Amino acid sequence: MQILKTLLFFLALLAVSGGCSKSSSGPSSAEGKWAYTTSDGKIVVTFDLVKTSTGSLDIQNQTMKIDGTAYNAEKQISGVALPLIGSIRINANDAKAVYPYYILFTNGSVSSDFNRINVPDGEYTFPWGTTKTLKAISITRP
Repeated sequence: MQILKTLLFFLALLAVSGGCSKSSSGPSSAEGKWAYTTSDGKIVVTFDLVKTSTGSLDIQNQTMKIDGTAYNAEKQISGVALPLIGSIRINANDAKAVYPYYILFTNGSVSSDFNRINVPDGEYTFPWGTTKTLKAISITRP
């Protein structure tokens, strides 16, 4: 009888542990939330990549902070042929911004684990009248 109880216990334990499979801990596509902060901390952008009806990507819910102040923002994405993204541009579109600040990412490539968009080239404006170059950066999931 004790052997039967022990056997049933181990079978129950096996059934419970077998039902607890590991779920994917990461994203499975480029869709979702993304964020980037310049190394000087002056420009912060966040945005969602969403699939369009044609199967391409678009940007929604874009935000831009310039030197700690949030501004309404516009967006542009082009050259999408995943994993490649030709360009992403987020620019301030707000009367309180005074100047047309922007950040531009060019020649991006979504990583195979969908946790980074590797960007070899880009640029942003800050302070106004100064364009700074971006080299070998990554846009990441927040």
